[in-house]
Amino acid sequence: MRPTEHRWQLCALSDEDEELGRSLAHSLGLYPAMGRLLVERGVRSVEEAERFFHPRLEELHDPFLMQDMQAAVARLSLALERRDKILIYGDYDVDGTTAVALLYRYLRAYCAPDQLRYHIPDRYDEGYGVTSARVAEAAEAGVQLIIAVDTGTKAVEEVAYARTLGVDFIICDHHKPDETLPQAVALLNPKRADNTYPFTELSGCGLAFKLLQGLAQQLGHPLSQLFAHLELLVLSIAQDRVSILGENRILCYHGLRQLNTSPSVGISYLMRRGKVRLGHVDMASIYYELGPRINAAGRMAHGAESVKLLIAEDARTAEAQSQILDDYNRQRQDLDQEVTRQALALVESQPALLERKILVLYHPEWNKGVMGIVAARLADRLHRPVIILARSGDWLAGSARSSGGFDLYAAIQACEDCLENFGGHTFAAGMTVHPDRLELFAERIEAYAHTAGEQARFLPTLEVDAELQPQEITKTLLRQLDMLYPFGTNNERPLFMTHRLRDAGGSRAVGRSLQHLNLRLTDYYQRIRPLHGFALGGARYAGALARHEAFALCYELEENNFYAQSFLQLRVKDICLEGELEQRLLPSR
Repeated sequence: MRPTEHRWQLCALSDEDEELGRSLAHSLGLYPAMGRLLVERGVRSVEEAERFFHPRLEELHDPFLMQDMQAAVARLSLALERRDKILIYGDYDVDGTTAVALLYRYLRAYCAPDQLRYHIPDRYDEGYGVTSARVAEAAEAGVQLIIAVDTGTKAVEEVAYARTLGVDFIICDHHKPDETLPQAVALLNPKRADNTYPFTELSGCGLAFKLLQGLAQQLGHPLSQLFAHLELLVLSIAQDRVSILGENRILCYHGLRQLNTSPSVGISYLMRRGKVRLGHVDMASIYYELGPRINAAGRMAHGAESVKLLIAEDARTAEAQSQILDDYNRQRQDLDQEVTRQALALVESQPALLERKILVLYHPEWNKGVMGIVAARLADRLHRPVIILARSGDWLAGSARSSGGFDLYAAIQACEDCLENFGGHTFAAGMTVHPDRLELFAERIEAYAHTAGEQARFLPTLEVDAELQPQEITKTLLRQLDMLYPFGTNNERPLFMTHRLRDAGGSRAVGRSLQHLNLRLTDYYQRIRPLHGFALGGARYAGALARHEAFALCYELEENNFYAQSFLQLRVKDICLEGELEQRLLPSR
């Protein structure tokens, strides 16, 4: 088998769940595959399916189910009542900047002009998280309440220091906590061991939203005023790659509606820079156009530039800030492409690195602002977790991205005695390490990966949702799949498998170097109406197609609107000759 070929793994359902899927599909008048897809996403009844298809803001959870919410709302209410100075302390990525913008946009209507301020740490001078220096500076400026968003869970010493200065903390964070929690007035984090909240996958911006939802309910403010800022929630959920099921699905669904109908002036100008048309904003638009531009400020200069755009109230400010972010994004693109090239060259020059289960790469001249992007690119290309480190003063700052379902955060945590600090999620993390301990850290995390068993095999794998027969591939099914929108983490665009296919005549290699395939397909044994497909980089199978050999496909369904008349198309992710299918398939997951 060629090393670049993927394994295919079909999602396995129990007999009970298979029957449930068929029952749901029958009751709802849907294709059988739709019933299976609903069950895979945790839907267990017709009523739950209806809620999944039509998310309602009225079904958001009561914020007071969250540990410490009552204390948080009480302290924030008191601050508004007695006009305490409030500092919103965030992070420089999309989740952090949208969280800051959400709190600022909502609270400024209830605060005096000098009462509310925000702070985004400088990635290069301060690094990630709350610092004692900034706490002291805030206290000296008369700040009495700091609301930390998308950060703060590990700020035990900094919060204790703030208390000695008479400064209270409310923390809204979704990063995994250590055993010792900061003694804040409130720590809103559903990943706490004593969590009582029914949904644990909120983003940092999502937790800021829950705080404001609690405040609005307590003070009798109309929730419509808060819902006017849902565009920020979908930006954070998409770019931070948190689960898009449960409560996040509701927030995303309605956030996208706002982006497509009435975005704020700042985001409207950002959409123009990214050539994203009103009415055509989807999760991909955020992933590839809006999110990177918001992130670019924190990577190349300062995340506060993004907040200025997100809280803009006039066209002049919005246009100027959108230009600034667009310029930063172009600089970021040039830089991360160069660092990616250098990192790949480093791997190619040391073939032994590819024997490792986890790659740890460092170069003193790399820019730490693009480490996360480069780690993600390499993890995707090399099919294993990657940690990229750069010099940061006397330390090395690193970003890590996972692959193949491997819990990278657990691996890093197992090596915490080698690190100065670390934080993150299962699939993405950051850390700081002393140069003298880098080699030890690389050895320790590699040893951990070797003890992690099957989940550390890191084979490039396509996770198939369902197998379709050729006659099931219809525009009607495509329309039904649209009911699952929006797609994202834990609700990815469904991936299907169909085998025993052959050329129906007309399949051909296309592209400048004839490296891709336009496909015209039919069932191997009985002729059906032709199916159209496109396989990026699939031209090596052109000969087998011409010989009418049988083959199988992994693909997504989409509508091709490029021509005068739209048509159903298979966006092919992988091709396999029928005789190779058995060795390509992994046991069902």
